[in-house]
Amino acid sequence: MNKKSIKSLKYALGFLPFCAGVSYACSDAEFAAHNALTEIEKKQVYGFEGSGVPCSTEMKELTAEWEKLNASAAKQRGRERFNKNKYGMFIHWGLYSSLGGVYKGKKMEEGGTGPQIAEWIMRRKEIPRAEYAELAKDFNPQKFNADEWVAIAKAAGMKYIVMGSKHHEGFAMFKSEVSDFNIVDATPFGRDPIKEMEIAAKKAGLDFGVYYSNSLDWRDGGDGGMKDYGPAPGIKPRRAPMPNKWDPAPVSFDVYIKNKSIPQVKELLANYDLSQIWFDTPIYIPAPYSMDFYKTVYEANPEILVNARIGNGFGDIGTPGDNVIPDKASSNTWEGIATTNHTWGYSSYDFDWKSPKELMYWLVANVSKGGNFLLNVGPDGEGVIPAASANILKEVGQWLMVNGDAIYDSKPWSIDKEGPSQIDMKGTSHRKGNKVTFVFTEKDFWFTQKENKVYVISLTTPKSPTATIEAIKDLNIKSIRLVGSNKELKWRKTADAIQVQLPNLKNNGVGYSLEISQ
Repeated sequence: MNKKSIKSLKYALGFLPFCAGVSYACSDAEFAAHNALTEIEKKQVYGFEGSGVPCSTEMKELTAEWEKLNASAAKQRGRERFNKNKYGMFIHWGLYSSLGGVYKGKKMEEGGTGPQIAEWIMRRKEIPRAEYAELAKDFNPQKFNADEWVAIAKAAGMKYIVMGSKHHEGFAMFKSEVSDFNIVDATPFGRDPIKEMEIAAKKAGLDFGVYYSNSLDWRDGGDGGMKDYGPAPGIKPRRAPMPNKWDPAPVSFDVYIKNKSIPQVKELLANYDLSQIWFDTPIYIPAPYSMDFYKTVYEANPEILVNARIGNGFGDIGTPGDNVIPDKASSNTWEGIATTNHTWGYSSYDFDWKSPKELMYWLVANVSKGGNFLLNVGPDGEGVIPAASANILKEVGQWLMVNGDAIYDSKPWSIDKEGPSQIDMKGTSHRKGNKVTFVFTEKDFWFTQKENKVYVISLTTPKSPTATIEAIKDLNIKSIRLVGSNKELKWRKTADAIQVQLPNLKNNGVGYSLEISQ
């Protein structure tokens, strides 16, 4: 189905506004339009994953309830804090880290089903649940040091951390009374790294949140709702390889949600001071369950934000996709996410690290479009963040020490970029298959704004002593300052641009930023 057809179906489905006291059921035409969509097209048209049907009475009522909570003053305070931070560290760490992407001598790419990223090794190699659980008996990451991890994030210029508390493997990286399949009770390590990271982050002045795979759990029956709420037999489902079909738990999705997922989320909310919860893989989760998760978080602390992967359109934070930079800017609350190499969990053989300049581009491209940037690290099974990634992050931090005014607490301007260089980032495999040099010209500029100031960001060291910037030519400029110094720069207006006389920038690192005061 082409984009024009999808747009027509969006119109046919109507997305009727909810009016208090009035219920709408799907009309025959709306149901026909819904059923005409493939499972992939439903996600494209509706803008979310989950089993909710937007024209149904249930979805209208739940959406109205969510909109009220989402618009609360408390949620707005959470958004303001989140938007000010702009740059954070994502941490994927679990039992899978001890394998490093290799099972019985075979790398992820050497046979298997499903994604080839290291944290998916249980699924890709179809490891039986009992066999996988044996990994816990040897998991003893004695080199883990929360203060060191937080210091790496701090040196990188990051303002918040989101750490995995349970990935799809079903193993909790925190003390849980709900399931003894957790790092405190099932391993010789016997410590709670989520608590240690929360304390260390708070001590360093960083916000702390957790990732929790609420819908997909290969150990205990979380299949994303595919069996009970997915499409009828004979219809190709979304994300078919994701659930555990090789050794499924004898537990329904409903029982999993009721007995493990919701209770563990309540534990996290009760026992840790969180700024956000990152849910994942909603697939076919029913809308009432998505709302149950949302209300559970809201009732514990309404300022805690949840991401859109809660499912059915009920999140606070949008996500364009894994290793994706969106094409257009948005003033909504959203967060781009990316890996430092090609995998989220630790891989013992993936050394294709993003360079410091590439990561600066990812940060600037996301922030100039109005988003935050959450950058992942994958510590190894001993509890060590790979030195290569830590060193790269440090260089980005040094750039931010100079140019941070153009990033933190900023908002998107009227345009996000000018200049000839165009780079598309459409996912992990897209970047892997398209080698990009990240060489920019002196005419490439990105823009942000804050209060009465516009910021101009360049990611190249200019050879010319003059920067020619077209987008700011109609501004009522009072002064122009080199970010990172108090030095005001001389400038002049031409018919087509503003020309700024630059100082010697040879020792300035990568590029420079200008602050335009109006």
